[in-house]
Amino acid sequence: WKKIEKTQLIETLSQSGIVGLGGAVFPTHMKLKTNQKQTIHTLVINAAECEPFITCDDMLMRERADEIIRGSLIAQTILGAEKCVIGIEDNKIEAYEALKKAAQKTTVEITVVPTLYPSGDAKRLIYLLMGIEVPKEKRSVDLGIQVFNVATVAAIYRYLEFGEPSISRIVTITGAVKTPQNYEVLFGTPLSELIKAAGGSSNKQKKFIMGGPMMGFDLPSIDVPVTKAMNCVIESSPELFPTPKPVMPCIRCARCADACPVNLQPQELYWFSKSSQLEKAREYNLFDCIECGCCTYVCPSNIPLVQFYRYAKSEIIAQDKSKEAANTARERNEFRLARLEREKKERAERHAQKALGAQDKQAEDDKKSTIAAAMERVKQNQQENIKN
Repeated sequence: WKKIEKTQLIETLSQSGIVGLGGAVFPTHMKLKTNQKQTIHTLVINAAECEPFITCDDMLMRERADEIIRGSLIAQTILGAEKCVIGIEDNKIEAYEALKKAAQKTTVEITVVPTLYPSGDAKRLIYLLMGIEVPKEKRSVDLGIQVFNVATVAAIYRYLEFGEPSISRIVTITGAVKTPQNYEVLFGTPLSELIKAAGGSSNKQKKFIMGGPMMGFDLPSIDVPVTKAMNCVIESSPELFPTPKPVMPCIRCARCADACPVNLQPQELYWFSKSSQLEKAREYNLFDCIECGCCTYVCPSNIPLVQFYRYAKSEIIAQDKSKEAANTARERNEFRLARLEREKKERAERHAQKALGAQDKQAEDDKKSTIAAAMERVKQNQQENIKN
């Protein structure tokens, strides 16, 4: 791969199927593209697997640290970044040692960050590593920083080195299953088969969560395939996830605001979302919410705050799409009316031109007839003069 041009490498990776394996599943080759306005000076590798229960990245770092370092160097080369930093939490001692050993004789830096949820969020990790806050409505690339997950750069290395496309990933199966562990699983594998491999369910509820306990989603069924976004599946149980307590009115204690890692006002967003004041929620930076669940966790009134934010976001997105569709329809209709008016005007001009041409022809014919009649009279006069 070292002999291949950067543009060709990106084009090659576009055929690999590699996406962000940290959960965003954004196409990796798109993140490797830069333009004249975007100069990447720092590549950050996210190794801060901060949610409880999830250990797939931890095990990947322990067992394939060399692949992660090599993949990081490839990504750094393609981006043209001056610096590459791996941010890892201080509770992953074995993974840290493995990365440190693999990074010897390279320029890759290994930096330890505190084990404090949600340090795995990209913007939060950038702040912890570099002391830089990414402003709202901006992305890290606007500041010259690109972020990749450890599993993503490992996949980049395996594809360019061995031609192995993105067909599998490591998934954590944990919770109430009989033998919790990590599996490397082919995409499309039925989740039910993966549960069987983990010893099957150990309780009667058989409720499963995709993702972590803070940001995960309930799965309606295990008859679903393993996807690129599936990093963890937790089997729920009353011991792990007790029945939620009754929801009480908000007492405005501000605990949610104190816990928010992105300095929002969750209680205000809650009121706006609950009352469907969606534009007000947008004004209060609803879309800066990373849905980490910290506010819900600390709420003494047991209000499922994140559920309200997700609802409000989905409604705003739906409304924006509806407005965009309406604007597109209006523009198309205006264009159609303008086209019809233009065609009508062109037809009128053609008819007028045709009528004018007919008039000119008639005038020309009349002129010719007059001349012919005059010549005929002259001829008759000449004949009469000859007879006389």
